[in-house]
Amino acid sequence: MTAIFRLIALLCIWTTPFQIFFILWGTWVVIDTENTFFNLTVLEFISQKLNFLIIVIEWLYSWFWQSYLDFVLSLPLLLVGPIKALANLYIGFWILKKID
Repeated sequence: MTAIFRLIALLCIWTTPFQIFFILWGTWVVIDTENTFFNLTVLEFISQKLNFLIIVIEWLYSWFWQSYLDFVLSLPLLLVGPIKALANLYIGFWILKKID
């Protein structure tokens, strides 16, 4: 069981650079286009830059509560991204501290 928790913690920590990359990419999109800080939502970013993930989003709408997905995907990317990255990093280190 400890190995599973260690794997989850390391996965949380290792994905932080990818999240920082998406935050920087979103910042570049705001600087380079007519999008603003609050105008660039998660769904808008996915539809503009990661168009191949729209199929996954449509599939998620068939499985999950649609109002919840509407709320999560309408949040500003540059507001949610850093919060998610910091929370993910904190949870990873917290799990490692608890299992050691």
